[in-house]
Parts: sequence; C-alpha cells; structure tokens
Amino acid sequence: MPQTQKHYYHGSSERLEIGTILLPRANEYEADWKDTDFYAILETYRPPEMLAHKDAVFLCDNEDDIDCAGGATDWLFTVVPTSDRIEKHDLNWGSEISGLVGPEQDNQDIEQAAINYWAGIPHYNESVWEYLTPAARIIAVNKY
Repeated sequence: MPQTQKHYYHGSSERLEIGTILLPRANEYEADWKDTDFYAILETYRPPEMLAHKDAVFLCDNEDDIDCAGGATDWLFTVVPTSDRIEKHDLNWGSEISGLVGPEQDNQDIEQAAINYWAGIPHYNESVWEYLTPAARIIAVNKY
C-alpha cells in the first residue's frame, strides 16, 4: 500500500495558484522579524545544521495555528514539502524567550529556551508547532 504524503498549511496575504512552489523570502523575512525580541536570540543559538529562519518556508500541521505562528490569514494553502528536510519546532519557546528578555534577564534561561526550540522539545505549558523546510508546493488554495 502506498504511503500517504503528509499535508501542511501555510498562510498568505496573497492568493497563489495550485502548483506554485513556495520559497524562502530571506531579505523580506529578516526585515519583518529582525526587531522582535526573540529572532536574533534564536539565530544566535541556531545549530549550524539547522535551517536559518530566513532560508525556510514556514508551515503548520494544524490550520488553526497559522495565526499564532505569525502567518497571514487571508489565504490558506495546503502544501507538501518538496524536500525530505522538515524541521519541527515549538513556537512557545520563542514566546518564552520574549518573556525572559529584560533588564534582569537570565541569559542561561534564554539560552536553554533557544536550545529547546532548535531541539524540537515541547514547551512545558503547551505546544504550537511550526515546521521549517526549504520549499513547499501548493496543492490546495482556500480563503481563510
């Protein structure tokens, strides 16, 4: 019996056609996220073998998580990665980092939260999973 390919979801403010290959938006991504309090920290502790956020397409395995993941909610694409390389990370570690950053921050706690994110460890409260992949093909388009 053939193995069923797993589908993921990607949110967009722009409608794209079925068959479109989603690729990373390196310069745009960094411009959009560079001023957040977690982006630079996550990149600082990113293991070299992991995809940089700017070099990845972001996916969710639950369409209800698109908004939590920072994706646009005008259009919902059902997608399949074009590569076997798919990294799974819990977004709540980024939220944890945001809560730890401040005048009396504990750098060890911040570092551990970043390490946990890259290791794919579930957050201790709840998890919102994001998946990073080099590219994905749209197989369905729906108004969100």
